[in-house]
Amino acid sequence: MSANLTDLLANRGDLTRAELDKFVLSQWQQGNHFLRVPTHVLPNHNEFESVAWEKIDCMLTKIVMQKADGLSFGFDMFPPKSAAKGDVHVHPLSSRLISVLEGFGTAIVQTHKGKMARKEVGPGDVILFPHATPHCFWGAEDEPMVVEVVLGPYVPFEHSLHTLSPKVAKAIAAVYPSLMKPCAVDELELIDANIVSLKAQGLIELEVNTVMDWGDEFLAVMETEGESTL
Repeated sequence: MSANLTDLLANRGDLTRAELDKFVLSQWQQGNHFLRVPTHVLPNHNEFESVAWEKIDCMLTKIVMQKADGLSFGFDMFPPKSAAKGDVHVHPLSSRLISVLEGFGTAIVQTHKGKMARKEVGPGDVILFPHATPHCFWGAEDEPMVVEVVLGPYVPFEHSLHTLSPKVAKAIAAVYPSLMKPCAVDELELIDANIVSLKAQGLIELEVNTVMDWGDEFLAVMETEGESTL
C-alpha cells in the first residue's frame, strides 16, 4: 500500500478495506486529518448520473461501487445553507476518507488529541478519520458542496449504528464495546439485530435518524439541468 494519499486515490481501484483503514488511522494519529490532493486524481461525479441521489439526514448521497470486503465508494452532496441541518455525529462502524470535488463548505472533525478542528474546504481538500470519530460537514450559503466518500465499510442508513450522537455512542461503547468496533461486512446484520434487541429491552437508547424534509426543490433543479444536457 502506498503511504502517499495522491497515489492511493489515483489507484483507488486496487484499494482494499484493510489498506484504507490502516492508512486513515495512521494519518489521523499523526494529526493529518486535513490533507490536500491534486484534483486530477479525483473522480467526476457527473459520470454517475444514472445512480439517483438519496435524501438522508443532512445531505444527498449515492453509493456507486461496493467491494466484497465492504470497501465502498460514493458521493455526498451538501445543499446550500445546510449548516443549520448539520450536527456533530459519529459513524461507529466505518472509517471515512472524504475528498471535496465541487463547491465549498466547512469541515469539523475531532483530532487524535481530542480537540475539534475546523477548516473551510474546497476542491482538492481531503478529510479523513477512523470509525467513531465526531465530525460534521456543511455546504456554503450559496452553492452545494459535492464530495467523494470512501467508506470502510458502507453501512446502510437504516442500520441502527449508521449514525449516532457522540454522547449515545460513548454510552453504548462503555457497556457493549464489542458492538461498536469495526466488523466484517457480513456481521453488520447481526450487530443491527443485537442493537435492536437491546433497545427493545430498554438497555440502550438510540436517536431516530430522520430523512431530511428539505432539498426537493434543489433536486428538481438538478434533474432539470440533467435533462437539458441530453
